[in-house]
Amino acid sequence: MAQSDEADSAHTVFRIIQVLTLIPCWAILAALIDVYNKNGSAPPSGILCLFITALLASIWSFCVLITSMRARNTALWMTFFDICFMAALIAGVALLSNIANAECVVAPVATVIYTTDGQKVWQSGGNKNGTDDGIWHNDDNCSLVKAAWGLGVTNIILFFITAILAAVVYRRNEEEGRVVEKVYTTRAADPYTHRPRRHRHRHRSPRTGEYIVEERV
Repeated sequence: MAQSDEADSAHTVFRIIQVLTLIPCWAILAALIDVYNKNGSAPPSGILCLFITALLASIWSFCVLITSMRARNTALWMTFFDICFMAALIAGVALLSNIANAECVVAPVATVIYTTDGQKVWQSGGNKNGTDDGIWHNDDNCSLVKAAWGLGVTNIILFFITAILAAVVYRRNEEEGRVVEKVYTTRAADPYTHRPRRHRHRHRSPRTGEYIVEERV
């Protein structure tokens, strides 16, 4: 029973960590998508894939967290969906790694043009990857995408852990349920098993004058 409680507590803790790390992940990617929209270009598939996955995964983790805290129970389908989200996060992180590890590395070599008022303008076509939007010439955007990439990798590990914990809690609950069912079945099948009769006797105390109820088996 103590091991089951520890598994429940660990499952709850890791779900909370998932929610707290997934929310900033898709929030960062939403900011990058907004940058692309303002520049009039379509966001890369890596950003869109990880954004959608992280958003859905955060909703899933929050719902499972509330369910497990109220019922203190898990099911095998929770493990199944955890594995599905883990696979989706792996795909999103793999697609986003092209931006985090390639485009941001070559961005500083682009040519810079200064206007008369001292404003910095990136030259069109300066990026070696063929994109001329200048988004990845900004170090802040590169830092954001790398942060989202790191949070995605973190949640791949977290979903793997919660999938295992959900399966462990489910197995222990099934074992405890079978034990309880076996005990009740044995008692119902035994004709000599009965509750002892209790006899109550009510009398009045000669000292205090109050009534005292004695119960004997």
